[in-house]
Amino acid sequence: MERARTEDLQARAQKVLPGGNTHVARAYSPAVYVTRAQGSRKWLVDGRELIDYTMGHGALLLGHAHPAIVQAVRDQVARGTHYGASHPLEIEWAELISGLVPSAEQVRFTQSGTEAAMLGLRVARAATGREVVVKLHEHFHGWSDTVSVDLDASGQPAASPGVPAAVAAVTRVVRPDVESIRAALAGRDVAAVILEPSGAHYGGIPLEDGLALAIRTACDETGTLLVFDEVVTGFRVAPGGMQATLRVRPDLTLFGKVMAGGLPGGAVGGRRDLMALLAGRIMHPGTFNANPLTASAGIATLRIVGDGAPQRAADGYARTLEAEWRAVLEAVGIPGRVWRLSSILHVQLDDAEQHGRLSNALRDQGVDLLRTSAFCSAVHSLRDLDETAEAFRRAAVSLLQPSGAV
Repeated sequence: MERARTEDLQARAQKVLPGGNTHVARAYSPAVYVTRAQGSRKWLVDGRELIDYTMGHGALLLGHAHPAIVQAVRDQVARGTHYGASHPLEIEWAELISGLVPSAEQVRFTQSGTEAAMLGLRVARAATGREVVVKLHEHFHGWSDTVSVDLDASGQPAASPGVPAAVAAVTRVVRPDVESIRAALAGRDVAAVILEPSGAHYGGIPLEDGLALAIRTACDETGTLLVFDEVVTGFRVAPGGMQATLRVRPDLTLFGKVMAGGLPGGAVGGRRDLMALLAGRIMHPGTFNANPLTASAGIATLRIVGDGAPQRAADGYARTLEAEWRAVLEAVGIPGRVWRLSSILHVQLDDAEQHGRLSNALRDQGVDLLRTSAFCSAVHSLRDLDETAEAFRRAAVSLLQPSGAV
């Protein structure tokens, strides 16, 4: 009966949603529909309970439905969700961000991380009078036109369908090495270099040691602004983000996910002189920018994570899980590797077919990843750890069977 409900939902979705989903990373086969989530777990319409490591695509460092956030949102929704005017919460929210991230001297809120990237690059172009943006290959900054360009298999720039050629032409995509970046900046026509300071895909493809500092130096030498995309890493890897860990100060920072407490929201933070452009020269509207409901969730979250204790708890959990998963691969005899950026785990199996089956195999055993990456939270427990390690072992054993074998 429950399986029939899932199939019915999938059939309905195919009729009204392109591809049957609302996000490319949620295009599960078979489909997955969640009815509720609490702490480290979520429950599906088919009755299954999963230990969750998608954690709102990394947004939920404090887990699902954290009591303090739930209470803050409940209190605020009763007072209103959109005043059509300024409100005290937007000031407190900005103060918390600036207090944790010194490079964010001023903050302008957006409605998503994608919008933060759009706005940050507009500020950079206005400030420098230049149009070209340098983007590192494979680094992800949302779906807007400017950043929807990457290198194809032959090493040539290729834009997503629908991106105007004129827009793609002013995005210069380079390999993440200092020589390529210096060459791209040599003409002094670049407004900004934008990158994930963790390396592409939130540490999935790490940066070379020292590269972020080398890029900072190259930007300073050429009058180019440095934009860090901390939508994933901000407030997760440390209260001050990846830039605090690297000790490299960007000119502008993009925020999202953790800063909004699990509700839709984003922000650009940066040097006061750059952000001042938003006080007049650059028009930036947005109906739900810093809306009171998201602000209440963001404030509640940042108050909790500001001392670094949740990050340390999530990091410690991830460190242990990393060791457990490595031991499983070795014991079962599946070549591959497991590595970690703070509380984010990545898994890569050498055999492409096995790698492609891994996330479904884990879901069958009661564990949900974001593709083959796991976002650990401050509320994952020892029980979760034991059950996840055993689920990974069972999933790995199943991968040794031919695809489709019973």
